[in-house]
Amino acid sequence: MPYHAYIITGASSGLGAELSKQLLHEENHVFCLSQSENDDVKGQAAGYRYSYHSIDLSRVDGLNIIMQDIFAKFELNDVESITLINNAASVSPIKDIQYCTQEEIMANIQLNLTTPIMLTSNFIRRTSEWKVNRRIVNISSGSADYPAQGMSLYCSTKSALNMFSHCVGLEQEGRTNEVQIFTIDPGMMNTPMQKIARNSDFELSEFFSKQKSEGNLSDPAHVATKIISIINSPLKKKEDIHRV
Repeated sequence: MPYHAYIITGASSGLGAELSKQLLHEENHVFCLSQSENDDVKGQAAGYRYSYHSIDLSRVDGLNIIMQDIFAKFELNDVESITLINNAASVSPIKDIQYCTQEEIMANIQLNLTTPIMLTSNFIRRTSEWKVNRRIVNISSGSADYPAQGMSLYCSTKSALNMFSHCVGLEQEGRTNEVQIFTIDPGMMNTPMQKIARNSDFELSEFFSKQKSEGNLSDPAHVATKIISIINSPLKKKEDIHRV
């Protein structure tokens, strides 16, 4: 039976978990990548094509092996489309850069930027001969455009990811069966990442707390629905930033 494949990073909580749950369907195969498996996703996956892969995405040494394992599961004659959703990210560490350790800096840059770049490269290379629709979705943030004290790593990596997405979009333009690149800013959501920002001792913690108390944070389930609609739309300029 023909199916659509989705590879989702950071699938254990927040937006990644909601995307995973909503994409569980008889016409899909959902591959979840995260350090821990989401129990709700696992519970809803019974009877559907679903694969969970345990990996620390802040370490790049296991990425090629994971992708090799995932692609070994494909029934190529039945795949209609394949989509990589680079969702995993961390706002930590939230502090002035001089107080960040080498390990914190490396972990943040690897998770937020290096991993999506390497997965994108791996994905395009492995599917270069496939005659199916290919899509890459990079989850951005408003922080990519707004510098914030204590968030230099998160803001910088999200900004860099936006530029990377645009460049890859240009590389793919005009190619036979080009990979469609989406950059999506989901807006502020009620997620564990937002909770970290609210509870951190830095300049914007009060701002993030206010967004929560005033009900300005979106439900990740609602955002996931809109993202799925965007990536399935017939938009022509896929590399533009779409704001939910």
